[in-house]
Amino acid sequence: MNPPSLHLVQAFIAVVEHNSFARAADALGITPSSVSRFIKTLEQHLGTTLLNRTTRAMSLTETGKRYFSECNQALVQLRNAAEMVRDEQKLPYGSLVVSAPIAFGHTHVVPYLAEFLAAYPLVQLDLRLSDDYADLITDGIMLALRIGRMKDSSLVAHKILANRRILVAAPAYIDRRGAPTTLEDLYQHECIVSSASQDGMLWRLFSAGEERTLAPKGPIKVNNADAARRLCIDGLGIAFHSAVTMEAALHSGDLVQVLPRWTGRETGVYCVRPTRRIGPAAKAFLEFLTSCWQR
Repeated sequence: MNPPSLHLVQAFIAVVEHNSFARAADALGITPSSVSRFIKTLEQHLGTTLLNRTTRAMSLTETGKRYFSECNQALVQLRNAAEMVRDEQKLPYGSLVVSAPIAFGHTHVVPYLAEFLAAYPLVQLDLRLSDDYADLITDGIMLALRIGRMKDSSLVAHKILANRRILVAAPAYIDRRGAPTTLEDLYQHECIVSSASQDGMLWRLFSAGEERTLAPKGPIKVNNADAARRLCIDGLGIAFHSAVTMEAALHSGDLVQVLPRWTGRETGVYCVRPTRRIGPAAKAFLEFLTSCWQR
């Protein structure tokens, strides 16, 4: 036997819930005679009586009670399924490939991923941490977080955080070697040289409109900002790196800023993407991160 039409079952459920043909009709937006006809058709289809009806009262038969219980559960499941589908249309979903510098990713992205994925369970995140400038088109990257001045390109970029390079050192290093008081003093100190960019090899510092350039010297050279941060925390020298990269260590007291009136030129942290249209998953990810950073 084929199952009865859904509208017949809905009419039956409405009559039982409202204990009235008239009130069921109002709820369904049809006439009482239509409700009565639907119930009769349903009973004929099933070959049994579901409702005992008199001019003054109505009650469920034993079969009607069991049928109501089963059908009511089925309708609840159908409603839940419909709500789930509607919610999926509202929530961002699908694959999201994001690129970020290693140190910045460790401090400003990774700590918030569990919260993001709990809020957006339909997103499959592919996070790629690298200090190399990836080709967004070739590598299929939908969103890249980049630090520093943006070069002219066909990519769409907008600034999401202010940033500049600052001079930092561990308190233990300052206790051992003393704090520099002038830029010239840096030549007498151990500097952690970054080979990841020209800015790391040749330090350009600005203060009140004055610009100075110096070539740092030290016993160690690294090509990774995260390694430079760790070595600096371990007291191996003075580093000149992005404030956003060193922010957590400064806040915790693992590092202190030295010569604070001398910094790099104002740059920023940028969101870069291949096209002007940002997908819902990428938009949600970026908005979520920026709200976390603001907190």
